Amino acid sequence: MNYLNWVFVITLFFVVLARVSSQNETITWCVLSDAEEQKCLDFAVHSSGKNFHGKLQCTRAYNSIDCMEKIKNGTADAATMAADDIYAAGWCYGLELAAGESYNAIDGISYYVVALARKSSSDISMLEMHERSSCHPGIQTTVGWTVPIGFLMNTSQISVDEQCNFPKAVGDFFGYSCVPGVKDPEYDPKGNNPKNLCEACIGDDNDGSICANDPSERHFGEMGALRCVAENLGDVAFVKHSTVFDTMNVKDPESWVKDLELEDLKLLCPDGTEATLTEHRKCNLAAVPASAVVVRPEDKCRVFKFLNRAQRMFGNGMQGFSLFDSSPYGGKDLMFTDGTRKLLKVVGSYSSWLGPSYTKVLQAFECEGKFILNVKVNSF
Repeated sequence: MNYLNWVFVITLFFVVLARVSSQNETITWCVLSDAEEQKCLDFAVHSSGKNFHGKLQCTRAYNSIDCMEKIKNGTADAATMAADDIYAAGWCYGLELAAGESYNAIDGISYYVVALARKSSSDISMLEMHERSSCHPGIQTTVGWTVPIGFLMNTSQISVDEQCNFPKAVGDFFGYSCVPGVKDPEYDPKGNNPKNLCEACIGDDNDGSICANDPSERHFGEMGALRCVAENLGDVAFVKHSTVFDTMNVKDPESWVKDLELEDLKLLCPDGTEATLTEHRKCNLAAVPASAVVVRPEDKCRVFKFLNRAQRMFGNGMQGFSLFDSSPYGGKDLMFTDGTRKLLKVVGSYSSWLGPSYTKVLQAFECEGKFILNVKVNSF
């Protein structure tokens, strides 16, 4: 091979090497909305400086499942997803986690789901819930649906039919409930969901909007579920561990809150025992993990290095861009959850991040070989 041929081969080698290196330094982020895309584009501009050593691109998807598919096929590299979607990404698509959000800069726990009851209900137990009345923040919510129904499935108190009809199973199990949104066409297109899942709902001040999936239903959300128990319309409320304290600390509480006393309430533990409101770490139905960044397994290290550089530079908002603040874009929790204090490296698998209690809850929704998901489509 003559001198010119050697020069050509060597030049071609370095061109290919530079191109591969450039590809490895580029992260394509999957976003779901106009606001999130704008934040991503701003992030890309601010991370293009000489001192950052990385490049960000943004790609749009219809929903979290679309993001999973894009990451799987390589048209996207990363996206932040909530716990339920993390499980689906790992179990159904073979994806992993590069980084997880921490809201206390220590661990990756977001909150605990607890079962709340009145102390006067002396004969109530989480192991004997049949025919009891229940108060849920809403249909298909982690706190009000995924965790409590998963727990009842795992303790063999509830079983679903061959059509995997979870609302029917829940309606057959509880005496009556308030599950806001359970009769909405989005969740009940054929109008077959049990009516007793709305019987503990009270609607608005004019007796309208009963069982609505919004605050017009006064038993909607975690505060609404607490109110449902406080007003003796439910035996148990499924809420976050902080719900009672957050409700009691509002500036102008409603009359039902003023009448609420902490000593009148208790936690129901998974083993059938009881605990005080402050014992949520040992008495809860599940520890719900924080959101985390989903990637292909081979990209765990590459994406974390990129994000670690990003949080060192943009984590405090001092460089003209804030990684953990969505307020400039008129949205909430864009790319990352607002209020995230630190991104933690996820060393183990996605299931290690989810934790044993929450993983077990989600496994209860593997019905007929499928993971039953509720996916809302975001249109472009």
